[in-house]
Amino acid sequence: MEDAVATLLSFPPDNVASLSPKEYDKAMNTFLKNIDKLPNSAYTKSVDKQNVLELLNPAVNSIPFLLSLVEQVKATKDKAQQELLLNQALIYLAIFDPVQVRYVGEQWVLLLSWVLDCLLKTGVIDLSPVSNAMLRLDPSVGTFTTNHLHFLRRCVDAGAPSQALPILDKNIYAFPTAPPKNVPEELPSEVHELSNGFITSKSGFTSKVHPEYILEYYLLGAHVYIGLRNYTRARLFLEYVILTPSLQHASSALQVEAYKKWLLLGLLAEGKTYPIPRTNDAAVMKSIKSIAKPYEVLADTFEKRDWRKYQAEMEVGTQIWHEDGNLRLVKEAGDALFRYRVIDLQKTYAALPVSRVSSHLGFSADATLQMLTDMIRQGYLNASVTPGASSGDAVLRFHNTDAGTSSTSAQDDDLEAQTKRIEDLVTFVRDADRRLQLTKEYVEYAKRAKRAGPDNDLADQMDLTWDAPVIGLDDGDEDIMAA
Repeated sequence: MEDAVATLLSFPPDNVASLSPKEYDKAMNTFLKNIDKLPNSAYTKSVDKQNVLELLNPAVNSIPFLLSLVEQVKATKDKAQQELLLNQALIYLAIFDPVQVRYVGEQWVLLLSWVLDCLLKTGVIDLSPVSNAMLRLDPSVGTFTTNHLHFLRRCVDAGAPSQALPILDKNIYAFPTAPPKNVPEELPSEVHELSNGFITSKSGFTSKVHPEYILEYYLLGAHVYIGLRNYTRARLFLEYVILTPSLQHASSALQVEAYKKWLLLGLLAEGKTYPIPRTNDAAVMKSIKSIAKPYEVLADTFEKRDWRKYQAEMEVGTQIWHEDGNLRLVKEAGDALFRYRVIDLQKTYAALPVSRVSSHLGFSADATLQMLTDMIRQGYLNASVTPGASSGDAVLRFHNTDAGTSSTSAQDDDLEAQTKRIEDLVTFVRDADRRLQLTKEYVEYAKRAKRAGPDNDLADQMDLTWDAPVIGLDDGDEDIMAA
């Protein structure tokens, strides 16, 4: 066992800081070959009455510590021992060496899933150790993996969707792919500008990513943002689903569901449906719209501000909204309809008596005054009502909503955030272009372009060489003409 411990402690070497990525990779592969020869008992048996984990530093000996944790979890059925291992795992996930872990992706995912299951079984709502571990491995969390979807599912199922925000708030810019053939693979130990350099389909950090996984991730993410009233982010996620390209212009049930929520979200956020993105697939959009017809009728009624008809349609279609899981959103849109009827008044009036507003809405003056007070308090309406006045004497005064109300510092913060997003986008596009140029299809395209004429005119690629006639071969065309 002492020899096994010595093997486990043999990496990293003392001069690890001075190693080049190639030297680091070579030393790591040698180390992995050595520990592969060790029996499973090397990770589970005590050494001088000490657990192997006590002899390893999780921040330095990240790989052997991880392997020991995984093997001990598999071998342990005792609840008390599992609690101790959970504590060890939580410490490990907070301080592991992310570069070392790039070489043992499959084992890292096993531990992450086990920790997530244990936390939920014990009733712990704080799932930050899991999200922090994902961010430690990949600070951008920008390469989509099945861990993204698994973690989001568990957060939603546990009734703690906000726990997924550290992951959801990061933008996805890449998906795991296999390294191109005949191109030297990027070493895990290299400094990668983007994480899709070491999170690949062969790295073990993810199972196979199917298109429906991506759609489900964005649809669930939109649910979370809708619940948190972050309508801008929810709209973005829903549009990702709606605009997802498909083979043979086929629409997905998840796209239909996203479109239904997208319609209702526009009513809530802006009082009208969002304009359909120009990049939509016309055939897919037509199919989606035909299925979501009841929602489009409801949205049209909302935009006409006909609240009586909206209420009637909402009641008639209750079963539809309920089966789709959108009944609550439909009711919220109904409440929003009254708010937008009031907001629309400021297009015509600067001030008017509350009694006039009540006549417009069809409510009593007292109920209207209470509703206006609530709208102002909740920030839906930039206005004021005569303080202390009765409903018959109170006056509603709309405030100026022109630009210039925001502070300079807020504008600077927004500009800085936009600049950062553009810089990130440039980085993502540059990486996508580089990887595209490594594909077989691009290489073939480049060869064809090289053979093209000055203006890449395909006519210039025609073979215009003239072959002299072969002596003794009858010329059929000449015979015909002669005839």
